[in-house]
Amino acid sequence: MKKKIIIILAFFISTLLASPSTFILEEVNEPKTLNVFGDKLIISESESILIYSLSGKKLIKKFGKNGEGPGEFKLGHGAGSLKIDIAGNKLIVNSGGKLSWFTSEGVFIREKKIPPMSYIIPVKDNYIGNCLAPVEGNFPSLSVCLFDVNMKKSSLIFNSAVPVGMGAKIMVPSYKFIYRVYKDNIYLSAGKEKIKIMILDNSGKNIGNIDLRDSGLKVDEKFKKRVFDFYKNDPVYKNYWAYMKRNMYFPEYFPGLKDMKINDDKIYIQTYKIKEEKFEWIITDLTGKILKKVFLPQNIESAIAYSPITISEGKYYYLKEDIEEETWELHRVDLGL
Repeated sequence: MKKKIIIILAFFISTLLASPSTFILEEVNEPKTLNVFGDKLIISESESILIYSLSGKKLIKKFGKNGEGPGEFKLGHGAGSLKIDIAGNKLIVNSGGKLSWFTSEGVFIREKKIPPMSYIIPVKDNYIGNCLAPVEGNFPSLSVCLFDVNMKKSSLIFNSAVPVGMGAKIMVPSYKFIYRVYKDNIYLSAGKEKIKIMILDNSGKNIGNIDLRDSGLKVDEKFKKRVFDFYKNDPVYKNYWAYMKRNMYFPEYFPGLKDMKINDDKIYIQTYKIKEEKFEWIITDLTGKILKKVFLPQNIESAIAYSPITISEGKYYYLKEDIEEETWELHRVDLGL
């Protein structure tokens, strides 16, 4: 009898942890990024940012518009969407050629010009961001640099040796060289087929490495067909089909890493492995010790686009579109950590 009770209780707890809680985001049309900051849900779409109360399940502020003035944003020139990071109690927003600081309530503080086509994050008294480094041949390579307070390159900390620029071959899916700042250290995904994360201090000095596994996941014909169909038929991207057909190629294996988040002294690594329409996440401590592996949902919007997700305080948040109702829903899954 006791054994039956324990089994039933374990099933109830596991079901509770796996069951998502939701609410409808009436004001959202085309979400691009998702962040959680305490009790606030922060969503960007186009040149606007929406702040919701998670507990109240309602919109509390919407700000931002197209423009070049304080608190305004420009997209294009390499910035397809706003990118939002949280540092201390501030929101830091990357837009076209500009880095903007806001309070957690969305009040404008200041802004700084940044190099075009860059994604910049403060790291103590410096900044980290993407840059180009010279390589042998006709094309520069995608790299990561440190910048000083005046946005001048101070050092090259990673050279991917992946060529970029007009006419360069384009691998689909591309390798993900993602950088995150956590407690004044830099975590940089530097692997290709392998999951490898470099750990650097705020001066760019390497202080550790995390090496996990190779992808081991072959790029199949089904994926290739989805990509071809997307570029041939999408209303926007079909204009680039001839260029993509000429320059695009597929690797034998998927990259080892698809996305990376760091929160609450844990690293969350998303891979390309899919089970029952859910992506694999590997959760480690800050040294790379694996704590858990779990498959979590994420909407696949197209062959190259996915609905935004975020992780905060042991909870996984994702957006799901209700096509019939033409609304977006926020879903939350407790990771049970």
